Amino acid sequence: MNFFNLDFLSKKIFSSKPILIFLILANFLGAVYGFIIYYGQQFMQTPLHLWLFVPDCPLFSFLMALSFFLILIKKESSFVFFFTLVGSLKYGFWVVFVLLFYNSFYFTPKFFVVPLFLLISHAFLFFESFLLIKKIRFKLFYLILVLVFFLANDFSDYFFNTHPPVPLNELNFLFYFTVGSSLFFAGLALFLYRNAVNRTA
Repeated sequence: MNFFNLDFLSKKIFSSKPILIFLILANFLGAVYGFIIYYGQQFMQTPLHLWLFVPDCPLFSFLMALSFFLILIKKESSFVFFFTLVGSLKYGFWVVFVLLFYNSFYFTPKFFVVPLFLLISHAFLFFESFLLIKKIRFKLFYLILVLVFFLANDFSDYFFNTHPPVPLNELNFLFYFTVGSSLFFAGLALFLYRNAVNRTA
């Protein structure tokens, strides 16, 4: 990732009110779709105290919309940005990988449009998260809080069945893959932040 080009791109985007509004609306509508349509039935089948751990991707689509809104109104929050960065990297990659790796489970002649939409939208979520890197002023407790949340989320997904629709015979592999993703993308987010800072120091 060329951070000089990323700097140019992010400055162009963040200085354009119409583009920011578009990104806010696109992410917010994606979150609404996920909360209501994709996870609506799962919410009804899940105890209220576990609801936070149900909507993985819609939650971070909403937080991405919130992040761009905070940038728009110039009320920036490094913790929100770092939390959103890690979650968007993790779940953007996780969904794309799982959809492609288990393509015969998700892509069927009857159900093709929805998984294709999910594939494109989550790839978009992954890549747009890089825009937040230069807006972060990192503190160590951000990483601790983020890891606690994601590992708790992973535990809930595979021990209390709050995971999204996946091949049930692959739960063991997906548990380790998901936990590994939490650790990897938290570390990657920290690395990207430090690399960006070092390049501009």
